Amino acid sequence: MPASHLHIVATDNDFRSLRRHNRLYVDKTARIVDFLHEEKYQLFTRPRRFGKSLLLSTIEAMYSGNRDLFRGDGIRPELDMVREEIWHWPERVVLRLDMLMLGAWQDSLIPALNNLVTITATQLHMRGLYDHDPAHPAQSLASLIVTLSQQATEVQGIPGIVVLVDEYDAPILNRMHSPQGQVIRQNLAEFYGIFKALGAEIETLVMTGVTRFVKTGMWSTLNQVVDQSEEPRFHDLIGFTDTELDVLWERVQDQVPAESPRTRWPPVSRTAWREWYNGYRFTTDAAETLYNPFAIMRSLTVGAIGEYWAQAGHLGVVEQMLQAPGHPLEPNDRAALALLRPTSRKNHDLPLGWLDNLQPGASPEAMLAQWEPDQLERLLYQTGYLTLTPTGALTLPNREITTYLRGIFLDHWLAPSDKQRGPQLQEGMVEALLELDIPRMVDQFNALLRLFPHQYFPGESHSACNLALNMVLLLSRGWSRYHEMEKSSQFGDADATLVWDDIALVLEFKTGTSTSIHTGQRQIRNKGYLQAVPRICRLYLGLSLHTTGRQVDAWMCQGYTPKEPVGKPLTDKDAWPPGRAAVLRQWAIPTREAPVESAS
Repeated sequence: MPASHLHIVATDNDFRSLRRHNRLYVDKTARIVDFLHEEKYQLFTRPRRFGKSLLLSTIEAMYSGNRDLFRGDGIRPELDMVREEIWHWPERVVLRLDMLMLGAWQDSLIPALNNLVTITATQLHMRGLYDHDPAHPAQSLASLIVTLSQQATEVQGIPGIVVLVDEYDAPILNRMHSPQGQVIRQNLAEFYGIFKALGAEIETLVMTGVTRFVKTGMWSTLNQVVDQSEEPRFHDLIGFTDTELDVLWERVQDQVPAESPRTRWPPVSRTAWREWYNGYRFTTDAAETLYNPFAIMRSLTVGAIGEYWAQAGHLGVVEQMLQAPGHPLEPNDRAALALLRPTSRKNHDLPLGWLDNLQPGASPEAMLAQWEPDQLERLLYQTGYLTLTPTGALTLPNREITTYLRGIFLDHWLAPSDKQRGPQLQEGMVEALLELDIPRMVDQFNALLRLFPHQYFPGESHSACNLALNMVLLLSRGWSRYHEMEKSSQFGDADATLVWDDIALVLEFKTGTSTSIHTGQRQIRNKGYLQAVPRICRLYLGLSLHTTGRQVDAWMCQGYTPKEPVGKPLTDKDAWPPGRAAVLRQWAIPTREAPVESAS
């Protein structure tokens, strides 16, 4: 199909509209058919603005009997489910509940749920045909479902309807710290419990949302719902894969402006897409990482790369906590630690019982103070700020999120006159590190620290410098390599562990006297920090840093095998090897696969 016939719209989540107006659509229909054949009741969670509403809109259209929406017509391409003849076009009554329609209710969820049932019944032309109880929306919903099922039996001879629930957890997330939070969750448990009670009237149930609460506590009323969120077969049910992006790029590249209309952001390109928007993984067994579809479509509409998902897809309560004022370099800063200390865990669900213990928070600081790092980490993962690695750890997904969080955690520390200088020093520090120029890296880091207000560095503790270094590296546009703060080994935790190319670097901060850099090296060696590096490297370095106040005033670097020192250590008083090749020659371990580079 000629690309000139396409209409690119970023915000259309209605399948019928996309097809009727020949708007750009990445075909997921074959994957959706597989999903619908899997289980009767299913849950699928992803961050906001990831395509969940379009998924439900497509399912709704599949049960409408309108095959023409899916067929090709010379302008619109034929969709996979038609071409592969894998869908038998059952016509069903579809009851769709969009929980975002509840809006911002005031004191009670009951009137909002009642209005939702009334609006839904009106859309289905059922007003006045079911028993409506304003005081008990769950009973009103039950009556509506039974009436629709009876109508389906009379008209089609087939009992049972299709129920679609979009953003099932929106009321919970919007009022997580509300004084009525526990009552709200109880109201929803009763409301959703109707689906279990009326299993004979419901042929298919699909629920979408952001977070996974459904397995815990009072949500036993939905224990029949199968959570497919981390099922590898459905990992790419929504979100774009690299293969799909290659096809999309071929269709639209002649519609992309050659130059960006904005001076701040780079123009759209296939390479920029991959760097900025790829990287989401929702199961360790995923074959490919995913792109955020809203960010891709918005970049096409605008003609530039930007922080589109971060600006439009964030969750209000999470954003408030991340931007809570205070002293971000304090060692106990929960939000920073949740982003900087990825952990490996099998269960990323948020326990509702834990939410029940939260006290109502009148301010973002009060909310943040109640979240332990591991709980906040789970919330950041489910809401799209963190993603899984193949090993099960959590990390930042891509440059869009990194750039956005840098604005939250780094830029707001600086005075207006330092806004440009700060990122320059940050990038210079990363560039020096990648070139193995440790003296320049330390100089750039010290210059950056001098820009931060002194209030962020309490006492003589090295923790603030340690946290600052980790944040500067993690939130750098140029640092997309392996990075873990407080990396655990058999005998302790390294302050920072970095791996890029075939180089591993462990950093350890110390205070006291300048000779404590020797203590840092002994700690790196004796506690086996380098043995915990996640892969085999040709160069292992231990860097111990002595801090006084807000500066690194002495350092020592030592080469290692994973277990033993190699050669002699160098300090800031020694001549550093000139260039990457010389550093490799000084300490690198030669292997058959990676011989040591020569000076030339």
